[in-house]
Amino acid sequence: MSSMTKASIFQKLTDAIEKMPIADTHEHLMLERMRVGHPMDFFTITMTQYASSDLVSAGMPAAQMEKLCGLSTPLAEKIAIFMPFWEKANNTTYCRALKIAAKDLYGVEEINAETLPILNARMVEQNKPGLYKKILEEKCKIKYCVWDQWWEDVPDKDDFYPLAVRLDNIIFINSPQDIKTLEQRYGTELISLEKIEQLMETRTQIYKECGIIAYKSALAYDRSLDYQITSKEDASTALQRILSNNFTKLDAKTLQDYLMYRVAELAAKHKLVFQIHTGLLEGNGNFIRHANPSLLSTLIFQNPNVNFALMHGGYPYGGELSAMAKMFPNVYIDMCWLHIISHYHVHNVLMEWLDAVPVNKILGFGGDYVFVEGVYGHLQMAKENLAHVLSTRVSDGYCTLDEAKKYAKMMLYDNVNDLFFPKKNVTTAT
Repeated sequence: MSSMTKASIFQKLTDAIEKMPIADTHEHLMLERMRVGHPMDFFTITMTQYASSDLVSAGMPAAQMEKLCGLSTPLAEKIAIFMPFWEKANNTTYCRALKIAAKDLYGVEEINAETLPILNARMVEQNKPGLYKKILEEKCKIKYCVWDQWWEDVPDKDDFYPLAVRLDNIIFINSPQDIKTLEQRYGTELISLEKIEQLMETRTQIYKECGIIAYKSALAYDRSLDYQITSKEDASTALQRILSNNFTKLDAKTLQDYLMYRVAELAAKHKLVFQIHTGLLEGNGNFIRHANPSLLSTLIFQNPNVNFALMHGGYPYGGELSAMAKMFPNVYIDMCWLHIISHYHVHNVLMEWLDAVPVNKILGFGGDYVFVEGVYGHLQMAKENLAHVLSTRVSDGYCTLDEAKKYAKMMLYDNVNDLFFPKKNVTTAT
């Protein structure tokens, strides 16, 4: 056992981690030009994600949340709507991310009815070009964000925002109207599997010009992750039934399962990481059992040449994800979102992962936010969690302090580089 106290070990790790570069595995950030120079307030920015879900979970009616998110409601009325539910929900880790951002970025120690006008005024005042660079690059020391930028078909290439691109709209065909919508959007007939597969390849080639490094799938929001092996003949039959509007739910699943395997094959062909949403589903009300990462076992087993980054630590299925990352060389644990779901879950599950899974397969941080203040708050909690877990392991004699520093840097930076940019094999000294 180390002769240092756990508190001193924690402080040494905290100091070391604070100097480390960060590779952010997952963001939904709105473009800076979509935010700065436009009317906004504290609520229109922060109630887009996460904390808003906890306020609704605490009982806020949807109509009141809609008022918070709109610009027409006076600020005083918004504060009156917000505070009763903030007081019920601000114990959660989602809300703590906002508290940290308010304090560190805008100098507001506590979010309450008296301080919200001050916080709002400071956010409005700083809502100008350069905000993202100041927060992401200067304060967070983020070197790049893997960007799930799903609202533009052909985004501009930007080395700070390497792209994770979704083909979910092509996979998730449930009706003839879905096919018609795809045909109108992409200007092509989709009357056969070959046509759909060609569309996937064409879109991928276009995205490669924009800096794509990964596919991303979030279909757990809409269906089970149980993708079964499906023959081309069965998938073709299912497609024709859908086109003729004489189909069942099973036909739709058969076609979707087939297309998901084709996307995995494209990932192997183009050497793209495949990020898949697992576990908790943002918002209020869904079927968590559909998102258990173990449901992906067949897809992963059948595609050993594809590296799968299973997102959000699979919460609450961390044990299942631990087993999968241990068994499958091509499964990586991505902790994006996880630190703002529950500190104590992270403390427990990361301790388990460091016992069971090679540390090079753990990706330590992804902000998973639309707004930059959330990224900052989340990152502070991620650093705190890593320092807590690793200091415990040093104190308990599982590793040395130098090893703990090495593991932290691997999780926060090196592992992400090695997965997404293996040819570059980039490392940065702390």
